[in-house]
Amino acid sequence: MSTTPKLTAQERQRIAHQQLEASKKPYLVRDMPRTVLYLTTEQAAKRMDLIPQFGKLPVESDK
Repeated sequence: MSTTPKLTAQERQRIAHQQLEASKKPYLVRDMPRTVLYLTTEQAAKRMDLIPQFGKLPVESDK
């Protein structure tokens, strides 16, 4: 059974209204449900456990 603590409505609302730097993008963390990190591209490049959100998918070029 999951031991992830539930957030109250007030906590969810406060988190949703936090201001972020424009250079930071959202990333989900593998194997950590409901965990979103807001990182710069440089910070995210150092980690292998992230799933980018709202980004462009890499396009494979035809050679």
